[in-house]
Amino acid sequence: MGRTRRKRNIKKERDFCACDNQEEIILLNSWLSKHGMRRNDKLSLAVFNDTGRGVLTKKKIQSGEELMNLPLNLTINVTTILMDNLFCKIFFENSKRCLVEYKQSISFQSLMAFYLVFLKLRSGKTKWHIYLESLPKEYSVPYFLPNDVKQNIDNDILSVISKQKDIIDSSFNIFENVLVSNISDDSAIQEFKSSFSLAAYEWAYFTVNTRCVFMDLSKVVDLKNIEHSIINLICDNTKISLCPYLDMINHSPNARNETKLLVSKNITNVNVNNLSEELFSDVHFSIYTKNDFDPYTQVFICYGDSHNLKLITEYGFFLPDNDLDYVSFTFDEVVAFLKTKSIKLSQDQISFINNHGLRKDLYIDCKGLSYNFYGLLLVVKYYYDQSTDVSRLIYSAAICSHDNNLNDIIAPMVRTKLNSIKESLDKVSNIDKCVILNNCVELMCQYVRILEKFIKC
Repeated sequence: MGRTRRKRNIKKERDFCACDNQEEIILLNSWLSKHGMRRNDKLSLAVFNDTGRGVLTKKKIQSGEELMNLPLNLTINVTTILMDNLFCKIFFENSKRCLVEYKQSISFQSLMAFYLVFLKLRSGKTKWHIYLESLPKEYSVPYFLPNDVKQNIDNDILSVISKQKDIIDSSFNIFENVLVSNISDDSAIQEFKSSFSLAAYEWAYFTVNTRCVFMDLSKVVDLKNIEHSIINLICDNTKISLCPYLDMINHSPNARNETKLLVSKNITNVNVNNLSEELFSDVHFSIYTKNDFDPYTQVFICYGDSHNLKLITEYGFFLPDNDLDYVSFTFDEVVAFLKTKSIKLSQDQISFINNHGLRKDLYIDCKGLSYNFYGLLLVVKYYYDQSTDVSRLIYSAAICSHDNNLNDIIAPMVRTKLNSIKESLDKVSNIDKCVILNNCVELMCQYVRILEKFIKC
């Protein structure tokens, strides 16, 4: 009986299915090992009921243990792109002066996505083929919802999707123009020109978006003198990388970890024109956990402290009971509402608001009004009160920011937003659910809980 109960307990606890025996995972593990990746031998891949594919530990892992160690040339980073001469020909063998015409016009994430499509279309002719085949074929972010469904989701989610679409469309158009004006007779580039599509680029963009990790190579590579490099196209920094296997570890806000760039020999500020794979063979990217993990549990890392709006739109998952969630309001939205109540801000009030940075970060979370929202309402209510020092009140709000009189000012606006979200939830209730829509619904329900709590206070 004891043995039977023990078996039942084991069966109950193991909410996963091992997948290390799948052909693509066997190929991936073999490829990683062949190219010098070292991982904690307690780790294996599994499919979990709640998170999908992730990393399992078969034995207890203690804080301070290294999870994995990747040679730099087994990650797709800025040096990978710079060393790919064939890819760089797309920009250099061109009737346009690409580095001048498109100077600082695209994000590094966009360039990485373009490069990923290039690698993907080359298939087995690139060393990254096995890794690319292991990547998800689709992503559960709201960007990929049908347009008729998008009409019924929350405006905050739509705003993020709109920004993503603007970035993707503008960078896609630039890359299309670059390919059209390319004059290389290389067959691989010719094939790429005919195969490059928006769908492939969207997939690549969200592959980078959902799976990249922070990697700062500024102490290893000199990225300052880049006028004659394709990095001249970049409008931001290059501190992200795709790391095979590491990108399969799922996120938990409770996880703590540390990454290290390990350099075995004196490699500093290498000129972008002198890069080589051999040069970086002794540079490794390592990640250590600061948590304990019990046997046969999932291993997590933390992608950063994030609210669910970011998690569902950038990564494609929702975390229940996330205290970082909030419902945002724009300054214009607040001003328009105040006008309906015959409250018009004077020029002096607006100047005060601007000088104190109170136009932004206006939101309500599970604790109530944000500091800036509270400060803004103090200006609305007390600015012309001769007995009140508004500046002093605002600074004291950092310690105590609860005033029912202020809450009452915006309560009607909050109710309007609450009712709007509820109406949207009613509309999507008749639509066939999928993971993406479920995430949106979860977030909208969280918004409802936050606003209802605020109104009841």
